[in-house]
Formats: sequence, C-alpha cells, structure tokens
Amino acid sequence: MPDEKSVDGGKKIFTVSSLTSDIKAVIESGFAGLWVEGEISNFKVYPSGHAYFDLKDDKALLNAVMWKGSRKYLKFEPKQGDHVVCRGRLSVYEKYGKYQLVAESMEPKGLGALQAEFEALKKKLKAEGLFDQERKNPLPYIPWSVGIVTSPAGAVIKDIIRTLNRRFPGLHIILNPVRVQGDGAAKEIARAIFEFNEYGKVDVMIVGRGGGSLEDLWAFNEEEVARAIASSAIPVVSAVGHETDFTIADFVADLRASTPTAAAEMVAPEREAIENAIDEFVERMTGQLRDTVESNRQDIDGLTGRAARAISHDLALVSGRLNAVYLHLGAVSPSKKLELRREKLLELQRAMARGVSRLFEALNIKIVNLTGRLTALKPERWIDTRRQIVEQYAKDM
Repeated sequence: MPDEKSVDGGKKIFTVSSLTSDIKAVIESGFAGLWVEGEISNFKVYPSGHAYFDLKDDKALLNAVMWKGSRKYLKFEPKQGDHVVCRGRLSVYEKYGKYQLVAESMEPKGLGALQAEFEALKKKLKAEGLFDQERKNPLPYIPWSVGIVTSPAGAVIKDIIRTLNRRFPGLHIILNPVRVQGDGAAKEIARAIFEFNEYGKVDVMIVGRGGGSLEDLWAFNEEEVARAIASSAIPVVSAVGHETDFTIADFVADLRASTPTAAAEMVAPEREAIENAIDEFVERMTGQLRDTVESNRQDIDGLTGRAARAISHDLALVSGRLNAVYLHLGAVSPSKKLELRREKLLELQRAMARGVSRLFEALNIKIVNLTGRLTALKPERWIDTRRQIVEQYAKDM
C-alpha cells in the first residue's frame, strides 16, 4: 500500500498519516489567531510550567494547552469554573489524531469591556487634574492615628497592623471594615473614606486590599471611590494588589504603595530612630548653651581684669603726682606757698576720688549688663525646660 495516497480503481485512498497531515495543514492554517470563549475545566500546571486544561460549554469540549512562556504573562490565576476568553491557534497532534487549542493569552470574560472602561475613566479624571502632583497632600512625619479601609478578614489587615506596631509601638490604629470586591464594595469603600474625614481624628489613611484579577480589583476602579479619595482632607495611601497591579485609586491617592505592607512602612516611621534623633538634638543644644555660658563668663573675667589694671595704673599716676607735689613743697618753704600747694593738693585728691568713683560706676554698669545677659540665658532653667519637653514628648508617644 502506498505511504501517502493512491488511486485504486478510481478510488482516492489516504493513509492515516497522510490524511492526518492534510487535516493538520487545513486546520492550522485556517484557525490561527482565533478567540475562543468557554468555561475552564481540569486546569493543571505541570512541573515543566506548561498548563493543560479543557474549555467547554453546554454542548462541546475542547482540549487546550498554554505553554510556560505564555502563562507567565497572565494577570490572574485560572481556576476550575472560570469563564474565560482565550486567544490562540488550533494545533493537530498527528500521533493520536487529536486537535487542541494552543492558548497564547487568556483573560476573564468581560475583561476587554472592563479595560476600555478603565481607560475611559482614567482619561476623564486625568483631564480634571485629579492625578496632578500639586493637589496631593504630604504624609505627616509622625502620625499619631492611622485609619485603615480594608476587609477585616484575611492577611492584609494582619500584615498592616503588625508592621505599624513593629515600626511605631503605641500608634493608634482604627479599622473601618468594608467589602473589597463584589456588588456594593465601591460604595462601602467611598463611604468609609468620608466617615474618616467626618471623624477627623486620624492623621493618615491606608486604603487597599490584596492581589487579584482585574475583576477582583474593580471596586478600586470605580469613579465614586476615586472621587472620595480625591476629596479627602486626610492624606490617603493606596495599597491595592501587588506591585504590578494599578488601579484608578492608585493614580488619585496622595501616595501609592506597591503592597499593603509597604504602605504601613511608608506611613509609620521607626520610633527608635526618632527618639535617637531627639536625644542627639538635646545633647547638641545643651553643649551649645554650655559654650555660650562659658564664653560670657570669660568676657566678665576679662573685663574685671582690665578694670583692675586700669585702676592700678590711675592710682600709680596719682601717687606719682602726689610725690612730686610733696617734693616741690619741700623745696619751697614759705607758708603762703605751702598753703596754696596744700589747697591744690586737696583739690587734686578730690578730683582723683571723683575719677576713681566714675571709673568704678562704669565698670559696675558693664558688669551688671553682662550679668543680666548671663542671667537671661538661665542655662539651668533652659536645660530643665528642654528636658521636661522631651520627657513629655516620650510620654505622649
């Protein structure tokens, strides 16, 4: 029997392999780049990284495969029962005479419409300026109270609370629990943001949830959530999904965190580092004050020394002049001259006394002024006041 095909008595005869080969050529050339919608069944990922599954509806079933290189680009994890749309091509496995869909991409049913809605809202809000950096609020350096808008169940809230308590023990944490996906979730999230603003006793908010598909995260792409964040007087950190997930809430928020845990790290500084910085500041200011006090004391000591030397010098001059007068009186003995010289001497002594008195008064004024300056510094009281401030600050924390 011929290997390929032959004509026997007018009959066109195919071998199994030749027929299968022809079918393969027709199918693979005629069904490339097609879209197939169906429900996932028997989804399984093998150690090789390739995924094998079935697509079915109520009337038929189609075998399918997604190679590792295509699967790594999926934005969600397919599971049993998911209604999806796959783009790919048909392939025939000649050995068993079977055909299958080689899926090159996969998205949940309706994702295309959701993506178009996402882009339209993003364009609209951007045109309104809601994404502008100028309108965003800075985060407080030290928040005393943090508001959290997320689900009360699951790992997200636990991770946030654990991270906040580790970085800043004693921080006041308030949870406003909401649903983070499904019908009504967006309305609950928006209302929780408004409620925190009405409450007015939180310094910053974290709004977020864990990862998921575009459909799972859709509540954070709703316009009412975006406008609630944009209108918040309290700074909002958006923490939705994983690092590769972006939502409208991320663009509107004052700051975007790649994960909820990262949001907690952005919000809460390390308390120990702040306390160390305060201690260093107090020590530096105390040293500067001590230097100022010592400098003023040296100024007073120097002024006192100069005054003493000036007085000694003036007294020496007076003493010299007195000695000269006495010598002159000894040389001229007539009584009238003696009386005249005595009067001049007394006048000189009085003038000398007045000069010394004025000198001491000027010196006393300078000393009083310097003493007043030094007293005004009140180093002990200043240090004590700063110590009380730091102690009160530590108690508050």
